[in-house]
Amino acid sequence: MIKPASRTQNFTYAIRNIVVEAKRLEAEGKQIIYLNVGDPVPYGFNTPEHLVEAVAKAVRDGLNGYAPSAGIPQAREAIAAEAERRGVKISPDDVFITSGASEAADILLSAMLEPGDEVLVPCPGYPLYTAILAKLGAREVPYLLDPEDNWSPSIEAIKASISPRTRAIVIINPNNPTGAVYGKERLLQLVEIAAEHRLLIVADEVYWRMTYSEPAPPIATLVDKEVPVVTLESMSKIYLAPGWRVGWMKISNSHLMKDLLVAIRKMADARLCSPCPPQYAIKPALEGDHSFLEQVMQRFRELRDITYRRINACESLRCTLPEGAFYVMAQMRRLGEATDEEFVLSLLRQTGILFVHGSGFGMKPSEGYFRIVYLPPPEVLNKVYDTLEDFVRSWNR
Repeated sequence: MIKPASRTQNFTYAIRNIVVEAKRLEAEGKQIIYLNVGDPVPYGFNTPEHLVEAVAKAVRDGLNGYAPSAGIPQAREAIAAEAERRGVKISPDDVFITSGASEAADILLSAMLEPGDEVLVPCPGYPLYTAILAKLGAREVPYLLDPEDNWSPSIEAIKASISPRTRAIVIINPNNPTGAVYGKERLLQLVEIAAEHRLLIVADEVYWRMTYSEPAPPIATLVDKEVPVVTLESMSKIYLAPGWRVGWMKISNSHLMKDLLVAIRKMADARLCSPCPPQYAIKPALEGDHSFLEQVMQRFRELRDITYRRINACESLRCTLPEGAFYVMAQMRRLGEATDEEFVLSLLRQTGILFVHGSGFGMKPSEGYFRIVYLPPPEVLNKVYDTLEDFVRSWNR
């Protein structure tokens, strides 16, 4: 019997892991409504045609070989140019194209951390970071996002969590899983902490164009020349192409990270490259028409408002109003002796509705949180909340 490495015992990814039970039920003939993965495409949010054509043309033109490890030049140049339009001065040499922002995070943290090093990660937070840090033998140090303050980061909690082994702080804005958007004032407080303790800021800004009111300012525009920032972005959500696996990292203040840049290049070389044809959609995406997003965000807003209204109208449930992305972190306040995962699995088995339990994002199992992906059309979403309301009434009885 070949034994797995012990570090895999701590390697979990709740968003995907919970699907195992859903697939078992589906194989038995139960209809499942999957509201666990943030993929807009199955719900009719289609990739813009000019981007599809750019990839198709690349394939037809025979651009199907390996790309340079850091990405094709025209894409890196377009990313650097867009960054400058937004007030972030970087060069194309500071850009690395990856297989989604997930690989960017993996390469960055793998190039930076030693076993035992600590990284401040939001709680609730995206479980990708938990999984990467477990793989590396590094330590995840959660910092609280306060549900009573619309899921804003607790500055005091962050300050209290810093130790001599702390190397970086991850800031997800707009936030997954809560849908919160942090404004300039709160971000400046986070930047001040990073500057004081000489921490690298990992700015996960995958959803930066997807806000309902105020835009999310790029963290890299708020730092001076003494604070290193690595920004993670992708085409998955904003450009509705998650299956293409196109993402990138942007290095700000690279003069502070010369050795780290060498290590990142080594990591990028070792995995050869990210998929080549989809990289040819980056330039037309960044420089092209973004009017498609107006309709997308209008539809998201309708679905968000339905979700907020229905959740808060249901006895024992509550949520805050998301300001970005397409997620909400709801709470079942009368959980009893059960855990959040038991609540979510019971809902799945009885109704076929699949959410993700809050403890999969680092919350305490007893607090009753669960994440909803509100992407289905209004008629489906309202039926989901009708069923959820009936289930909660039964649970309370």
